[in-house]
Amino acid sequence: MSINVSSHGQVMDSSPESTLRLTSVVAVSREAYALKAPARYTVSAVFSRRVNPAEARSIQGPTMHARLEELGYGHVSLVIDDRRLKIVNTNLEELKSGMASVIGSLVRETSDQMRLEQEQRDEAALVKSKADDARGKEIEALAHEITFD
Repeated sequence: MSINVSSHGQVMDSSPESTLRLTSVVAVSREAYALKAPARYTVSAVFSRRVNPAEARSIQGPTMHARLEELGYGHVSLVIDDRRLKIVNTNLEELKSGMASVIGSLVRETSDQMRLEQEQRDEAALVKSKADDARGKEIEALAHEITFD
């Protein structure tokens, strides 16, 4: 259970081509409000748009966790829940002291990389389609030149 904390407007961009970003903290685990709060808890941040499946796999995957570990945040897990990123096993102080910037950068890098890979796949498919069309026209032209007289 968490409590919503965001008091400023969320920047949303529904365009799937836009770079995915985290805009603000929107919820903090209820347990953080206890007099004897745990040292670490879950903090939720909101994405600027809906996360696509490739981005979700990458953000929640082992490569992202390894990068977080390299940067000293191996204790943290990232879990996507609709338009929210649950940052598990952290606290607001840790996020404020630099981890939020690290996660924000990693999310943007992931988004840009996924978009680049999709553009490359789209370009390869277009090149193949054009080559297939050209070959089809060659075959039709050759077939029309054949006579059985």
